[in-house]
Amino acid sequence: MSGLFGLRGPAYPSTRSASVAHVPTAFERPYEAARREGVHANWRPGLRSADADWLDDRDEVIAKSRDIGRNEGVGASATMRVVNASVGFRWDFTSKPNHRALGISYEAARELGQAIGAEWEQYAYGIHFCADAERTLTFGQLLRLSAAHIFNDGEMLGLVEWAEDDLTKYKTRLRIVDPDRLSNPNGRPDTPTLRGGVEKNWNGVPIRYWIREGHPDDVGMGGGRSAMNWNSWERYSTNLGRPQVLHAFDKLRAGQTRGVTRFASVLKLFKSFSRFTDKTIEAAALNALFLGFIKSNAGPSAVSDSFGTDDMSGFAAEREDFYEENPVEVEGVRFPVLGPDDEVQMQTTARDTSGFDGFTRAILRLIAAALGVTYEELSMDFSTTNYSSARAALMIAWKETLALRGLIEQQIVWPFFAAWLEEAIDIGAIQLPAGAPDFYDAIDAYVEGRWRGPGRGHIDPTKELLAAAGRMEEGITTMEDECAEYDGSNWEDKLEQKARENAYKRELGLPVDGDPVVPGDDPEADRQRDERPRSARRSAMSRVAAIADSVDHNAFLDARPVAA
Repeated sequence: MSGLFGLRGPAYPSTRSASVAHVPTAFERPYEAARREGVHANWRPGLRSADADWLDDRDEVIAKSRDIGRNEGVGASATMRVVNASVGFRWDFTSKPNHRALGISYEAARELGQAIGAEWEQYAYGIHFCADAERTLTFGQLLRLSAAHIFNDGEMLGLVEWAEDDLTKYKTRLRIVDPDRLSNPNGRPDTPTLRGGVEKNWNGVPIRYWIREGHPDDVGMGGGRSAMNWNSWERYSTNLGRPQVLHAFDKLRAGQTRGVTRFASVLKLFKSFSRFTDKTIEAAALNALFLGFIKSNAGPSAVSDSFGTDDMSGFAAEREDFYEENPVEVEGVRFPVLGPDDEVQMQTTARDTSGFDGFTRAILRLIAAALGVTYEELSMDFSTTNYSSARAALMIAWKETLALRGLIEQQIVWPFFAAWLEEAIDIGAIQLPAGAPDFYDAIDAYVEGRWRGPGRGHIDPTKELLAAAGRMEEGITTMEDECAEYDGSNWEDKLEQKARENAYKRELGLPVDGDPVVPGDDPEADRQRDERPRSARRSAMSRVAAIADSVDHNAFLDARPVAA
């Protein structure tokens, strides 16, 4: 017999075994992180679902994160850096309907895209703010607000409304809603199908959202009645799938219903950092508060016993009046005068604050890493940054920006744009080409296109320009890709503008780059032009390449500056 085996080895030895197996006196865990003694003795976090971990603590954590954004300059800086990088002040759109999926020619799809783009531009950025339900923001500003909510609150909540009574051309509106208003009606406890105000079916698909009419904290601000009323909003307002509720957040765990703010992991660091800086500043101010004291040696112990109490009181009063009329000051700092025989013992050595800068740098780097921004962006401190380190930081930060843009694009922009395009086609503002399918039969093909936010920016234009030209020359990227990454512009607009500029130059008789050189009537001028040094006749790209490859230029870029 081989014996019976349990999960941890032989439970009973074989009858052929001559010895009894050793049984350890204590169970040793294979992973040290699972041990419950030593440094792990008091580390016993619970193992719960994503919603159980977050929903009960959500309001308190969000309140603290907003406090950081209001009262800590670093927190406000992080929000602005993220919003400016991901959205800027607007997103431009190039409509590109999928001609293959629509079964139409490329030319027909291009004309359709141009018509869609022109209508969208007027609607999204017109002077009447027609995209906003409150009629105060452009579409780009709505995206800024959405990005700020996603970064600070972990989620964005929006309603696609229909402004029936407005006299504008389009009735489709987007209303940004404070995520605090999304909650279970009448404070009901969470259930398997209703959590955090989001109602799902048994497959986990959101079907309905419960939203208060007012903010829950507006009870004492004239909004008490509305704050206690909930409305249910279907995810789609029509059977054809017109989006009505937009709930955007980065889902990082299976079963997660609400978004988690990125500030959650660094709130403790922020608070400790705030207290440290406050105490350091207070200590520095205290060190400079008292420059010195005037101490008199003419106290009661230095005079005769016949010097009575009344005489002493009169002396003290006259002394106080004297120093009040003749204060002792050094460069505006006043010396307090003590009473007779009074003495104050103070710490004369100023508190050492030499480590303040290094400590704050270390803490800010930890905070920046958790928030997905670079230390330089968070602190605006570039004193120790050179080209190589800046490029490495920019690459990581750009990936974070693209991830946030993707979230905004997929969960906010596309659904809202589809709702608007549905209306534009329905009212006849956009005419579909002959042979194209109905809008509801090919929604995804009609809404295709490219959204362009702010460009990535450049640290060294010479190297970046040379790299872009090389990518285009080798066919790795296109002019459209490079324009979008450089400054978020439209390559077609650039080419059209360039053509207009060249045409005007020819009209004025000015030379145009790329035109053949035609000999003039002055042979001497032609000879002088042809005999110019080669460096003077090189193209701009050649000069850029020479600078980018220069040893001195590279040494300058890689030299790490010394902090003052």
